[in-house]
Amino acid sequence: MAIHVFPRRLEIWNSGALPDGVTEESLAKGQISVLRNPDIAHALYLRGFMEKAGRGSVLMIQQCLENDLVAPEWKSDEVLGVTVTFRPPESTPQATPQAAPHVTPQVKKLLSVLKGEMDRDALQTALGLKARKNFRLLYLAPALYEGLIEMTIPDKPQSSNQKYRLTDKGRAFLKEC
Repeated sequence: MAIHVFPRRLEIWNSGALPDGVTEESLAKGQISVLRNPDIAHALYLRGFMEKAGRGSVLMIQQCLENDLVAPEWKSDEVLGVTVTFRPPESTPQATPQAAPHVTPQVKKLLSVLKGEMDRDALQTALGLKARKNFRLLYLAPALYEGLIEMTIPDKPQSSNQKYRLTDKGRAFLKEC
């Protein structure tokens, strides 16, 4: 198994082809799983790492779509192995390219719910998000990086009193949308 990170995609590769009866197309629909090692699958199920055989690919697609990401793509070749590819969402087109920030759908959602000054918990609640790491990586960090929002206490980024607010650039972006 290998994981390859590229600027516009993430690929997870495994040797060997898909099992007989499993195709790239059928992965998106869910199916009866073809277990190569039922003992390992059973141990994973008992430990809570596996929900139900044959649902992993469907859950991956569902999670990607719920988080405004492109559905993963599978490719299988008997010689080259199986690769699943994850891609980021397309960026939002901008009216003024020279000054336009790179805005993902997640950042756009963050900007739309940010009213006045809000702390992290309030923003996550407004967005309906529970995972702190997901919020930080896909929403907060890109919005800060692009200068669309700012911290109210920039010299203490880890402060429990930290809040976030729109910048002039963030307000201008929202007016253009």
